[in-house]
Amino acid sequence: MANPSSAQKPKVFISYSRRDSSEFAEELRAALEFAGFAPLVDRHHIAAGEDWEARLGGLIQEADTVVFVISPEAVKSERCTWEVNRALAQSKRLLPVIWKATPDADVPEQLRRRQFVRFDTGFGIARPLTQLAEALRQDIDWIREHTRLGELAGRWQARGRPESLLLRGDEVGASESWAAHRNADAPSIPDSIRAFIAASKEKETSYLENSNEARGRIIRMRALVLALLVFVIIGVTGWSNQEYIRSEWRWYTVIRPYIAAEVRPYVLSAANENALRPSHSFKECSKDCPEMIVIPAGSFMMGSPPTENDGRDYERPQHIVTIAQPFAVSMLELTFDEWDTCVTYGNCSRGVSDSGFGRGKQPVINVTFDDAHRYAAWLSQITGKTYRLLTEAEYEYAARAGTRTIYPWGDDIGKNNANCNGCGSKWDGRGTAPAGSFAPNGFGLFDMVGNVWEWLEDCFHDNYDGAPADGKAWIEEGDCKRRMVRGGPWDGTPNDLRSSNRNWSTTGNRYFALGFRIVRVLAAP
Repeated sequence: MANPSSAQKPKVFISYSRRDSSEFAEELRAALEFAGFAPLVDRHHIAAGEDWEARLGGLIQEADTVVFVISPEAVKSERCTWEVNRALAQSKRLLPVIWKATPDADVPEQLRRRQFVRFDTGFGIARPLTQLAEALRQDIDWIREHTRLGELAGRWQARGRPESLLLRGDEVGASESWAAHRNADAPSIPDSIRAFIAASKEKETSYLENSNEARGRIIRMRALVLALLVFVIIGVTGWSNQEYIRSEWRWYTVIRPYIAAEVRPYVLSAANENALRPSHSFKECSKDCPEMIVIPAGSFMMGSPPTENDGRDYERPQHIVTIAQPFAVSMLELTFDEWDTCVTYGNCSRGVSDSGFGRGKQPVINVTFDDAHRYAAWLSQITGKTYRLLTEAEYEYAARAGTRTIYPWGDDIGKNNANCNGCGSKWDGRGTAPAGSFAPNGFGLFDMVGNVWEWLEDCFHDNYDGAPADGKAWIEEGDCKRRMVRGGPWDGTPNDLRSSNRNWSTTGNRYFALGFRIVRVLAAP
């Protein structure tokens, strides 16, 4: 199970009576925390001697949802009543759960008319917890924005409504869209938030109406200042700082505009990323970056069995690997088009040779381990997402695509299934084939075996004794001057293309049959 930071988890305030529900509240807190929420409970979040009313009010303000534990003592408690009224005053979502049977007449009207989650039916905590978790996750993105805007509006009002605390730019339109898309069952939008959004819109409209002429003057002034600044810097710092100046100039005139126009509009939003399912594909740029395929979570038997005639001792012992979370893998080996884009708009090495096989859609070759890392880091930087090399376990899992045969397509090499010396294709022994020239495997990935070796993250180990069972990179106690490679090359034999075959290369090696592909780490569901 993923363990996001508490800042990312939905926050749930638990209101209860210490007289008859302390143990249940503690059990509920632990269960919600395990289920991926951030529970807020007075005994954990209020220090000795602290003003409890002020602190409780802050916790309720901070929470996305208030869960009220109904019990005979809770419905009589002045503090619990105060907490309910405070939650309602802030238009918080209120979910009552029944811990101990309580006469309906004793339950306050504002709780009695809401849908209960019953923990008093004898089923144990697991079954109602699932129901509660589903209720808490309903409209969670809208609810969390409700909390965020409520905190901003409260701070704005508490400080005398200064313009400096209002929303700006795209946030104004986003807040209006949020308010317009409220579901009927969601909490109401309090007047404080509506006033905050309205004031933000008024300020933004006024700014836009009066800024066109000012913007023109500012742009002209900035251009003049920039020209003068460049001239002064060149004159003062001299030749020794020319490289820095060129770097900054390139960032502002080449790289930054490229990111704004060709990358950021295509990066997956949180909602679109959460909607991804196995076999879905996506691309986080307009062109010349990898198309990614979502690979499902699952388990597989890694390594070659004793019955595999061409199997090697360093491919054993076989062991089960479980990959707990889906991940995305580039559909193709990285191409020269994609590499050369990083050269133009990033810091990838210039002059990487194609060994006469051509560039464009040909897989990039003659790259070192550090070159591959540099590309993944660049793509991570411009997208704001995490890209990296595959681990050895991820590679075999993705290459097999659910098969247990010698090759991803069966136990025989066949003809025209891949590119190698003896694969029966028109490229046999001649060089690299354009990426994607052969049929994809069961996951929709091309050239997972054949064409080029591919760099992996794992350090060299000469067998699988002690290998991790979770699919992560195996670094500990390995020789990290050598890194594992997989896939088999165009100049290799069919034996090199077996799904279980593994090899290594020194990190600085440049070779005409050695490239890479990448992983995009996906947010936990």
